[in-house]
Amino acid sequence: MSHFRIGEENWWRLRRLKLSKAAESLLDSQGVRVISSKDPLEQKVFLDFVKARYEELEILPPHCALPAYPWRFFAAYLPGQKGPASCAALLEERLPCAEVYPKELRKIKGWRRKVAEITLLATRADWEARNTIFHLFRAIYRYATRHKITDLVVCINPKHADFYEKILLFRRKGERKKHPFLPGLAVILEHLDLKRAPREYFRVYQHFPPEFNLYQFFAGQEIANPSRQNRRFRIGL
Repeated sequence: MSHFRIGEENWWRLRRLKLSKAAESLLDSQGVRVISSKDPLEQKVFLDFVKARYEELEILPPHCALPAYPWRFFAAYLPGQKGPASCAALLEERLPCAEVYPKELRKIKGWRRKVAEITLLATRADWEARNTIFHLFRAIYRYATRHKITDLVVCINPKHADFYEKILLFRRKGERKKHPFLPGLAVILEHLDLKRAPREYFRVYQHFPPEFNLYQFFAGQEIANPSRQNRRFRIGL
């Protein structure tokens, strides 16, 4: 498998990406379309999609209403399909994770930081739809860098920790706790420092083949080695 030694961390990453059939999605040959919206009518479509998936997975009891937050939704669509393949919400204020991880969030915020929380992430069950999560994250990163967001946090099911920590390069910041508004879900807090992200993605993915190279997918081919950039360098997501 490439030139990585069996059992080493990059060998595991590449194997995971191959098994998840991510190549076509990362090469963007599917024509995945991602929209961002705060429109109430569009948000109802996305909330209904999330609720249906969460009820199916027994994360949310039937007919349970989600709390009102100033969501900004990102939704990915596959060619020829009407409904979303996946979606996620971003919050820049009133972060739900502050209710269960107040100390951890204070440490992340530190001095002159702007933190946003990703939540209500849902995908259809098929592989093609699940791999659109890469496009969702790329759209969120682009939005975050344009709006001077320095850090992203997300409360996730611990069973997805390897994907967030080893593939997307988030770092675990909190112990397992109950989700603030999803009664059927225990979570851990994950954190991505967007100021460090370009160098981290380059460090990890610089030798990966193009069809599995998340540095190229997120940062773009025109970005050089970020270690040679000045302080104004920002990931071009």
